[in-house]
Amino acid sequence: MKRKLHTAIGCFVALLALLLGIDPNNVPSFVLVLPFILLFTLLLTGIAYFLERQGLDGKKSLKIAVLCASLPILLLVLQSIGQLTVRDVLTVGLLFIVSYFYVSRTATSS
Repeated sequence: MKRKLHTAIGCFVALLALLLGIDPNNVPSFVLVLPFILLFTLLLTGIAYFLERQGLDGKKSLKIAVLCASLPILLLVLQSIGQLTVRDVLTVGLLFIVSYFYVSRTATSS
């Protein structure tokens, strides 16, 4: 639990420093991907921590947290490159609903 908290705090501080400290026009392109990675890690640790506090075991909470954290990040990436439409949101939403049921069924059967 303490490790998740340290990871979340580190990601938050790094994300804050990155967003406030750089000019997107003057950095290499790989630096522009870092906020998405840090935000995903921050969401992942937060959701996994919350699910473990609710009583789920570590493996199942991690699977569900990966799924739940990837949805907003995928939508944010599509929005940032100007490719987000209503059809994309519906398709991604349907894909994640099916994936959630698949992950929840495999996690309970194992």
